[in-house]
Amino acid sequence: MGDDRPAWAQWSFLVPPGELCDWRMVLTYDAAADVGLLAELPGDPPRLAERLGLSEHAVRVVLEALAVWDVVELGDDGAYRLGAAAPGPAAAAVLRHHARSIRNWGTIADRLRGPPPAGHRGDPRGVGIMLDALAVNGRESAPAAVDACLGRVPGARHVLDLGGGHGEYALEFARRGLRVTMQDRPAVIELAGLKSTLAEAGVELFAGDFFETLPASTFDLVFCAGVVYTLGAERNVELFRRVRSLLSAGGSLAVHTFLRGTDPLATLFAVQMLGATGGDSHGEDDHRRWLTQAGYGTIEVQRLPRRPEWLVFATPVE
Repeated sequence: MGDDRPAWAQWSFLVPPGELCDWRMVLTYDAAADVGLLAELPGDPPRLAERLGLSEHAVRVVLEALAVWDVVELGDDGAYRLGAAAPGPAAAAVLRHHARSIRNWGTIADRLRGPPPAGHRGDPRGVGIMLDALAVNGRESAPAAVDACLGRVPGARHVLDLGGGHGEYALEFARRGLRVTMQDRPAVIELAGLKSTLAEAGVELFAGDFFETLPASTFDLVFCAGVVYTLGAERNVELFRRVRSLLSAGGSLAVHTFLRGTDPLATLFAVQMLGATGGDSHGEDDHRRWLTQAGYGTIEVQRLPRRPEWLVFATPVE
C-alpha cells in the first residue's frame, strides 16, 4: 500500500484512487459470509449446501471464485478451507462494510434524480456490520482524536460522545479518566449494550434521536463523530444549537469529520454519503457558517494524523 496503514485498510472502500480491491471479491466474500458459508469451512460443496440449506450449485460457484483470490483453498480431500488471503476479524468487518458501500454507490443515479427517502437508515441487519467496521477505524483514530480534544479542553471531566455507536471513542475517553456518556439511536445503543467493554469502562449509554431528546446533564466536551456528514445544512445548524445547551461554562463542541476540498478521500467519501444518506463531506466554510448561526464564537480546525480526518472545535458565545 506504500505507507504505514494497517493491513485491514486494503479491504476498505476509503482508500486512494487506484488502490481499491476487486469489487467482485468484495461482494462474493460478503455473500458467503452473510449465509454462514465461511463459518462452516472446512467442507465440500454438497455437505456445506446440505448443512446450510443452500444451493449446491451456488456454493460451488462461490467457493471456486473465492479460491481465485486465495480467500479459500481446495484441499486434496475435496474440501474447501480458509486460504492464505482470508481476512482476519478486523479486515472481515471492514470488507463487509465495503460491500454495503458498493450497494450504496449503486444508488447514485437515484440520488441524482432526487433526495433520499425520508428516514433512510439502511437495512437493520447491516447496522451491526457497519458498527463493527467503524470500530476497526475508530480504534486507529481514537487516541489522536482524544489527545486533540484534551489539549483543547484540558480540564474536561465529563464528555458526551454523540453518535458514538461503535464505542471506541467513548472507551478512549474513559481510559483517560473521564466520565463518559454515549448517545445514539435506540437500535445502535441496544447493540452497544452487548459490549462488555463499555460497561466495564463505566460508559453510560443513552438511547435517543438527537433531534428529539438529549441527556439531562451538562458536559465539558461534546464529541460528535460520524454525524454531520450524514446531514444537510439545516439539520446540522439545528443539531449544533441543541448541543450548545449541553455545554458547561468553558466547554467545547468537537466535530470529527472529513472536510471537503482537503483530500481526495474526502471527495470520494462524499459520494458514499450521497448514496447512503444523501449527505456530504462538508467544507470548513460550511462548518464555520453553521456553527456561527447556531451561536458559537471561537471556531478552530485541526487536522488529525489519519487522512482525511479533521476536528472542528467550537465554543459557545457567552
